[in-house]
Amino acid sequence: MLTLENGDRVHGALVLVERDHVVWKSESFGEIKVEKSKVVSMDVDVDLKIAGREGPCALAGHRREQWELYCDEGSGWVMDFPAIDRAEPYINFVGNPVVFHGNVSAGGVFESGNREREDLDVNVNLDVRNGDFHHLINALYQSQTNSEVEGLEKYQLGYNLRWIFAEKWFAAANSALEREEARNLDLGSTLGLGLGYLFFDTEKTAFSLQGGISSLQEHFIDDELSEGQDERYAAGRLALNYRYKFSLGPEIYFDQETLQSLDRSEDYQANAKFGVRTPLVEGVLMEIAYHWLYDNTPSLELEKEDTKVTVGVGYQW
Repeated sequence: MLTLENGDRVHGALVLVERDHVVWKSESFGEIKVEKSKVVSMDVDVDLKIAGREGPCALAGHRREQWELYCDEGSGWVMDFPAIDRAEPYINFVGNPVVFHGNVSAGGVFESGNREREDLDVNVNLDVRNGDFHHLINALYQSQTNSEVEGLEKYQLGYNLRWIFAEKWFAAANSALEREEARNLDLGSTLGLGLGYLFFDTEKTAFSLQGGISSLQEHFIDDELSEGQDERYAAGRLALNYRYKFSLGPEIYFDQETLQSLDRSEDYQANAKFGVRTPLVEGVLMEIAYHWLYDNTPSLELEKEDTKVTVGVGYQW
């Protein structure tokens, strides 16, 4: 039974607890979504899966802003109800372990006549979740051709693993492969480990912050243009990810990463991406993004800062 602050009692079953809402399947009205602030108490007769806890937990009592839980360790545990990012019946968690989300987008500029230009950008992002393990995969392809340059291409493939081992804390492993001809980079690879904090993660909004240590290796197309640069070095890494979806449909996101060499203070780089996705029809979206890259020790004759604005269409699921 779900008891609300206005005195209503709703018979039914728990479907899901999110960051801001409780999804409840009412016997009379079907599935409803109730704001957490309006919930006074909740009585359920099934074990729950709480984000960050491996085994099932029994809800012994719920009153206003506190849950009293008993998990498989056997000891009692009190948790603030508003702070719970996700909870669901344990049988649902076991029966539906894989959640798959993603988006793909493409954009470009194509001109002929007085000006010849061809730019193409393709992005693929996948988010595969299996219980407390989150697999984040991204791929990028860019091509630029005009009267001054021909066939400058960029390839990027990344994989990040998150293991949520506590209510909001997660261990992170990140890896990436990259080739970018405009920056004289033949092949760059990154391997890293770190620790992150998940402030919130719902369908509407998400925000996380993580830090750690990464090992970078870079091979250059023309070694003479990269004299004095280390081909392999260790760096501290700081990254944040944020997204917010408005009620009317548009979604904004901001991803940022900074790498600082542990050997040389002047050797650091940072990149950021800020974008807006707007749905056009079911599943189809338009995306505008601003890309920023700063490399304090670039190859000779190259600028330290790169910026780019892309406009494209894509599909999201």
